[in-house]
Amino acid sequence: MRRYFLFVFLISFFSSMSQPLEHDWENYVIALNGKPVSINVDLGLFKFAPIKERPFAIIFRTTLLEPDTRGMPYPEEYEVLLKMEESLVGELAKETGALFVGRFTQRGLREFYFYAPDTIGYIKAMYKAMEKFPTYQWLSQAKEDKKWDNYLTVLYPSEPELMRLKSRIQVERILQAGGGQKKSVMIEHSLAFSKESDRANFLKSISFPGLKIVSMPENPDFQTGKYLLQLRQKAIPDMIWVESFIMKFYAEIKKAGGLYVGWSEAGAL
Repeated sequence: MRRYFLFVFLISFFSSMSQPLEHDWENYVIALNGKPVSINVDLGLFKFAPIKERPFAIIFRTTLLEPDTRGMPYPEEYEVLLKMEESLVGELAKETGALFVGRFTQRGLREFYFYAPDTIGYIKAMYKAMEKFPTYQWLSQAKEDKKWDNYLTVLYPSEPELMRLKSRIQVERILQAGGGQKKSVMIEHSLAFSKESDRANFLKSISFPGLKIVSMPENPDFQTGKYLLQLRQKAIPDMIWVESFIMKFYAEIKKAGGLYVGWSEAGAL
């Protein structure tokens, strides 16, 4: 009987670990008290978080040697910091099985975040990783974080920032496809509403000219149960347009009780 329970436990454990993680590293910048905060985060882990096999957060903080007036590193320090990151990632993974989830830089500080099965050996790993960087001051801590609050609230972008980040990626793709030249293209916006009345009221009160309805199914979507809406417009996509149009459009849709699924160049995959 004991062997049976052990067998079932092992099958359950390895089944939970068999699904491969998907990684999607992106960088974004926000402002805090008038100073920039640069955040590099693995967005791909969001749909897996929290990972119950890694309930402990390990946080490593180091002081930049010569930050600029904004609290950011000069280009001369970039390579050293990347080597430090590689060293920390490698040593912590080897010693504790820790997973690197992101970092942020602000006010002359850089913090690295990891999640591990336990905290045994993490200090040893950090001392080993920092042997090559004796001029840097650093400190660390490890704590239980079963809900992955540090990843979800410190590193992962807020809803508006995620929209801004996804829009930046879309702009870069369109520019790359166009050889780096800005040009007018047809943009398609996808929206979803829980109530048909919310969709109707949004269309009545919309204050953005140039938008045309492409699709507005009478019945809710079979999979999501949402009332969908697709709009099109001509625009020259760049970050100025994102700030002046997309972010305001997103806010108005949310105010109307809708969800702004996103935008893309019409016909693009």
